[in-house]
Amino acid sequence: MPPLQDFLNHEADGLVRSELLSAVDHLAAEQRYFTYNTFNVLLDGESQLATVEDELDVERAQTVSLRAFAELLRGPA
Repeated sequence: MPPLQDFLNHEADGLVRSELLSAVDHLAAEQRYFTYNTFNVLLDGESQLATVEDELDVERAQTVSLRAFAELLRGPA
């Protein structure tokens, strides 16, 4: 399973989703980095991308647009 889907299914509870959505909404041309239990999330306002990294496997990462990431976060928990 792709790391983004793993993150959404196993780690992105309501609190995590709320924190990330707030960060996306207030992101300017900067980067914000969030570290969770088994995944890290990089929000890049300049490139308008979000990257989800697997903390346990450095080669597992997935990048999507900030808009797509926010839509996925707003989806069913």
